[in-house]
Amino acid sequence: MSTINALAQGLIRRADRLSTADVRAKAEKIWRASLRLDELVETILSYTRATSGGIVLNPSEFNPEDLIRRVCREQIGQEPDRPFRLQMRGLPDIVIGDPVLLEQAIVIVLSNAMKYSRPDQAIAVTARKRASMVRIVVQDHGIGITERDLPFIMQPFFRGQNAKKVPGTGLGLSLAWYILKLHGGDLEVESLESRGTKVTLIVPETNTTGLSYSI
Repeated sequence: MSTINALAQGLIRRADRLSTADVRAKAEKIWRASLRLDELVETILSYTRATSGGIVLNPSEFNPEDLIRRVCREQIGQEPDRPFRLQMRGLPDIVIGDPVLLEQAIVIVLSNAMKYSRPDQAIAVTARKRASMVRIVVQDHGIGITERDLPFIMQPFFRGQNAKKVPGTGLGLSLAWYILKLHGGDLEVESLESRGTKVTLIVPETNTTGLSYSI
């Protein structure tokens, strides 16, 4: 919010001296800051619903490849110059689960990969079927997570020491993990400081109903 406020005030004060290109650049920064704010609010609201038992699966049939492609297209559209690789092979035509919640989990993980790596650093997304599970792997080459912090990264509000300067709440991964657990899946994180992070979202082909997890 402070970023949006500062940029907007700058536009107001200097509107008569800014070129069209300057106005466009500042407007884009305001837009990106508003996206981050929207993501932050949505994560907090979702976390609140999860801790109060308000997140309930609404399973339906959906095509996992279509879902993954749409999420990647929308997220990478925010940074069109970033190197990006998407590979999918052997995915089932139909998965039974809550596509809205699973989309939110993928968005959280992909958004983190973008947030904690430079715009010129590549992000790779691969999706494969293994046994009865769909495994979606998001790999970045960003700041990574220290060995000391890695065991605690799923805990709500926990943030690694090297991530303190990057805006965030520390709720995203715990919420994504919760969503996957509700589906009978899991979330795995591997990381090396300064080398990058690999997050694997594990989604069953058919959801397991009746599961309950606390964050």
